[in-house]
Amino acid sequence: MVQRQEFEFDPTELSDEVKGLRTDVDSANDERHKAKLETILAHAPGKLKSALQAASEKGASSWVTAHPSYDHGTVLHKGEFTDAIYIRYGWTLLNLPTLCACGVSFDVQHALDCKLGGLRAIQHNEVRDVLAQCMREAGHSLVEVEPKLQELNGEEFEYKSANKDAEARSDIKCCGFWSNMRQAYFDVKVVSPFARSNAHFKPAQLFKNAERSKIREYSERIRQVEHGDFNPLVFTCTGGMAPQCHLVLKRLAEQMSKKQNLQHSIVSGWLRCRLSFALLRTTLLCVRATRSKRFALDNNIELAVSESCIEH
Repeated sequence: MVQRQEFEFDPTELSDEVKGLRTDVDSANDERHKAKLETILAHAPGKLKSALQAASEKGASSWVTAHPSYDHGTVLHKGEFTDAIYIRYGWTLLNLPTLCACGVSFDVQHALDCKLGGLRAIQHNEVRDVLAQCMREAGHSLVEVEPKLQELNGEEFEYKSANKDAEARSDIKCCGFWSNMRQAYFDVKVVSPFARSNAHFKPAQLFKNAERSKIREYSERIRQVEHGDFNPLVFTCTGGMAPQCHLVLKRLAEQMSKKQNLQHSIVSGWLRCRLSFALLRTTLLCVRATRSKRFALDNNIELAVSESCIEH
């Protein structure tokens, strides 16, 4: 106003100008950061390059910028924080065991792949339960975890990889998520961008392959038999999300913001942070938790008390 030598103040006009200036500044910052990232990636070794690409995914840095709070579950002790930083940049973690309980050489990738101890399933189930709880908080009362799909009666599907199992289940069923009184089904998949089979894929191609696999497995059956909608929810263990996952979270954030009368951006950031910590904590659990071989025990309590003369 001083530059233009104006005497009348128009708040609307000034607000529009400020928004335009902020947009220009944000665009310039994005371009500068993008150019800096490309320069770093061009000179980074292969492993670090993959780690930086994974860390650059939207949502992958939510845990880094969150202030520690016991009330909101955003606290990491010093060992967890150190491990999280090392994993973020693809560095070799300190004080890892040389061998896994299953007898194979131990490293971070093996920890994420090893099925001994059921830790891999815990990561999947934690993300599934967080999403189901958020759907309930968004006002959906009919949310079911691990719903069984209807049995088939001779239906034929286009893809050979379609799930035709009589006990087939999806991860989450929510009534009214996309449209009123229509069932929506979701299936969660957590992949590692550092796995040998995924290392040569860029993040976009990795997400595309994982989504396509889930769609071929469930989509046709759910559309034809259940007459519902299906969305694969693909995450990386570093916190990245596939395109369809972003769409689902955007819709969920809109519903939660209306339900709780909050700004959409606030709810969206909180939701990404909540999922980021769920993925991070379970990844650290896979790396540091104790794995042991299972021993078969007789769970017949009455027989054990009788034969072992246990006092009671």
